Formats: sequence, structure tokens, C-alpha cells
Amino acid sequence: LSPLFMFSQNDEKRLALVIGNANYEKGELKNPVNDALLIAQTLEELDFDVILDTNIVNKSDFINVVMEFGDRREDYDVAFVYYAGHGIQVGSENYLLPTKVDFQKETDVRMKALAVQDIMMYLTGMTNQVNVLILDACRDNPFEGNWNSKRSLKGSGLAKMKAPTGSLIAFSTTAGHTAPDGDGENSLYSTALVKYMLEPGVSLDQVFRNVRAEVLEKTNGMQQTEEATQLTGETFYLVKSNYENEFNKIDSLIALDEYHVALERVSSILNIEPENKTALLLKGNIYSGLEMYDKATNVLDEGIALYPNETDLYFQKGLILYDLEEYEKAIELYDACIVMEPKKTKFYRNRGWSYESLEQYDLALLDYNQAVELDPGEASNYDYRADLYALLEENSKAFLDYSKCIELYPS
Repeated sequence: LSPLFMFSQNDEKRLALVIGNANYEKGELKNPVNDALLIAQTLEELDFDVILDTNIVNKSDFINVVMEFGDRREDYDVAFVYYAGHGIQVGSENYLLPTKVDFQKETDVRMKALAVQDIMMYLTGMTNQVNVLILDACRDNPFEGNWNSKRSLKGSGLAKMKAPTGSLIAFSTTAGHTAPDGDGENSLYSTALVKYMLEPGVSLDQVFRNVRAEVLEKTNGMQQTEEATQLTGETFYLVKSNYENEFNKIDSLIALDEYHVALERVSSILNIEPENKTALLLKGNIYSGLEMYDKATNVLDEGIALYPNETDLYFQKGLILYDLEEYEKAIELYDACIVMEPKKTKFYRNRGWSYESLEQYDLALLDYNQAVELDPGEASNYDYRADLYALLEENSKAFLDYSKCIELYPS
């Protein structure tokens, strides 16, 4: 049994809004634009369609880009919003600050800054999907010195927010605290976020736990991140694992006839990703090796129902039916494979075996000839045809094909 190929697993449509505000008239920041560019690039690598905007000067421009995101949201399965820049709380509400507005008093913020709820309204309607809002905005309020000392709350950090059903809200630090802009080109938070977003096989929840651990370590416990989550449905992965190392181990176990151990390993993968095509193929192979043919064909039938254009599933079931001497059924499966992929020699070769077992030698010879024509450098194609020629007592033809095998593989 040869190692099986990996398959693409990210089928959902993904949309992201990324904003970085840095060039404030008061309280200029160094890193938010860099952070936004880094996050946008990462999200594009993760198959998101990204709306990117930086240094938004006023509330009107803020609303325009948020509305662009909102107008497109319903066409996507996953929504991701990242904001870096100044963000403050007034009362119990959080606001994101444009860069060229002078906020002399709290009422200026209410009227001239963007309320976070204006973004959330585009996320709350998609409760059965994945919605992520990240506020890397918990920085000092640059206008605090201008404000009346009797205002309702100090301007440090953001207020807690309750995540609506189907969403996750992440903060770069805990409520009421501030986070540094960072000494390098990017903040510690955005750097850690990108690192763990790109790791395969890590759930979205675990991404933020990993980020928290790294930020805590690098700030000696001074900065603690925070999330509020009400995600629903199955565990979500930004990058689903292709389980390459695990599949290689399972292949090795199968080669050693360690079928029961291999079955435990592949079942663990299917518990996480029940529709993983490679795992379904392997499980079918394992059951076949254990001579549990009914279970093997049931697993492969499940795979065929999920992936009706995946020829490896049909081919593997054909091998089992051949071993069970159900040659006509095997031929039907090889026929389906050839319709989908007419250039693959193994389909003709295996169909030829089935025809030969049914003593339909003319059809078998046609398939062996086709295999040789498609891949004249493969010795086994001549070998199978030579065996049939020998069976038919066409010895001179058999001799030529055996000679070709020796020519191709003299050892």
C-alpha cells in the first residue's frame, strides 16, 4: 500500500476587514499600520478575501469601509475583523478613533468615533457561522488630559463586551488595561497572532490560548489577552491539518500488518475530521487488511457519497471487490475511474485483471495495450500483458514483453 495523497480541506468562503490607524494628530502610534498589513497578508494566505484600510481620517470614512464589509458579509461563511489603533471606552461602550479628529470631550467621541457595535451588527446575524472580531486597540487615551475630570470613566483600555451567539471577540489585553504599541515593527500581540494563525491543526480557540501564553511570557506577565466566545457548531480551524506525519505513520503500520494500531490512529483523526478523505481511504485499507470487507466497503461508500469525483475511493473499493472475486462489480468501479481520469494506467491495468479473471481475454488485452500506450516506461505494464500472452500460448509476444521488462529493470 503506497502513501496516499493529501486533499484540500478549506471549502468555506472567507471575508476579512482589516484596519490600522497610526498617524493621529495627537497620540501618534508607530505600529498599527504595520500590524494591519501583516494581518492582511496572513489572512490572504489563509484564503480570505481581504478589505484593507489604514489611517482612516474621520467617522464617515470609517462607516464607508465597514458598510462595504457588511454588504459583502452575507455571501461568506466566515467573517474576520481586525482593528489596530486607538480605541477607548465611553460609558460602557467602546469606540474606535479616526486619526484626524480632535476629541475635546466625551460627547465628541460618541458623535465622531465609530462605535464597535456598528461593526458587530454585521456579525450578529450569522449565528450559525464563524465571526471573529479582534481589537488590538487597548492603548492609552491620548485625549484624556483634555477631558473633564468628572467624566464617567477613565480612558484607559476598553470595556468588556459580551460575544453574540456565533462570534468570538478578542482583546489584546484585559478590560480596563492598556497594551504597549511595541518596540519593534509590530506589536507583540499581532506577531504572536500571525504565528499561531498559520499553524495547521490548531483550533481557533487554541490559537488565542497560544497567543495569550506567548504574550504573557514576553511581557513577564504584564500583558494578558482576553477573549469572549459564543462560537457554535463544529470546531473551526483556520488551517486544517493535513496530518501528513500521522498518515505516514499509519502507512508504516499497515506495511508491518499492525492493523489494529493503525485503526486506532486513523479513527482518532476521523473523530476530529469525520469527512477527511485520506483518513477514509486508509480506514478502508485497514479493514481490508483485517479481511473485514463489509466494513471496508461501507467506509469507502461513505467516502464516495461525500466525494463522488474522487477516483481513489472507487479504485480502492474495486481492489476489495476483485479480492472477493466480484469481478463485474470491480469492472464497474474501474469504468467510473476511467471516465473521470482516462489517462491513469492503473485503472486499465486493474480492469484488465478483472476481465482476465472472467476469461474475457480480448477485453483484458485491450486494457493492457492501453496501459502500455499511456506509460511505455513502466515495466509492470509489459509484465501483465506478457503473462496474458503466455496464457494464450502466444509465446513470441510474451517473450518480447518479458524482454522489455528486463530492459527497463535489468536488476
